[in-house]
Amino acid sequence: MENTLDKNYFSSVHHYLEQLGWLHENSNRHESNTDAEQEARIPLAEYEQVLQAGAELTNDPLFGFHLGQQIQSADYGVLGYLVESCENLHQALMALLRYDQLVASIGQAQFHQQDERAVIAWVPNSRTSRHVILRNMTAWVALVRALLTQQASPERVDLTCSLSRAESSELALWFGCPVVGSQHCNQIVFQRAYLSLPFRRANCVMHEALQRLSDKALAQLQQHHTVATQLRIMLAARRDLSDCRLDRLAGELNKSVRQVQRQLKQCNTSYSQLLTEERLRRTQDLLGTMALAELARELGFNEQAAFNKAFKRWFGCSPGKFSKQKQNTEDF
Repeated sequence: MENTLDKNYFSSVHHYLEQLGWLHENSNRHESNTDAEQEARIPLAEYEQVLQAGAELTNDPLFGFHLGQQIQSADYGVLGYLVESCENLHQALMALLRYDQLVASIGQAQFHQQDERAVIAWVPNSRTSRHVILRNMTAWVALVRALLTQQASPERVDLTCSLSRAESSELALWFGCPVVGSQHCNQIVFQRAYLSLPFRRANCVMHEALQRLSDKALAQLQQHHTVATQLRIMLAARRDLSDCRLDRLAGELNKSVRQVQRQLKQCNTSYSQLLTEERLRRTQDLLGTMALAELARELGFNEQAAFNKAFKRWFGCSPGKFSKQKQNTEDF
């Protein structure tokens, strides 16, 4: 179900408020032992309301950040335990990319590597509150730090929400790197070498069992998603777009190409349009971070000339001219 959260992730907000000595007036609203209610997911709007109420009760403008610091594996449900069992950070990030929707289908986790750095990003499905963003980005780092066998900090954290100078300083002290607000995307940049860092609770047997369980849970969840949403999630989770033929993705959905095309038409879109949307998003994020030929391959173009032609159609100019205009704007 789109724009919903797992009950465990939602309930942990109430648990945090209880630890602080506060009880939200609706804190017991979702406490139930019936199977149907245990499996229920929480709408994003309700989650945002509870986070805002928590911020007001505690008079804490960084409520989402402080909440994220308290994350436990159990708050992520089966995904938390799957991440715990991973061999290293790279395997954990791959699990996050594939199964993040189990925790909260309110955005898309994305990952890419550039030179000696790696980037994990989160793109909300729609405009959301600063506390949602702060909790999400902080919790990722807090959980990984708890599982690594050695200390590690990002090189930079970018957030789309605005931050005062004092707030940026507090976040930078905890993250161990500059934290910049009002950016175009939410992302954590770190050393690529960190990907091989081992996890203290690695267990390959448990990992395989939890992965099977996660696959089953994801399949059940995706039954409630439109085909368009499922494909957006699948495209965003791909390391690159070099092998994203519709027949391959349709097969992963256990559907025929014709079925997918018909259902996309009902959503007033097409696979070509979805692929273009993802290419546009990645182009804006990656342009200037790698050679154009490499970027073209990353986006699934067979030749740079084809990428250049598509780029001009999207932005009305060549990649070089666009980069120059962007640099001039930033300098100004």
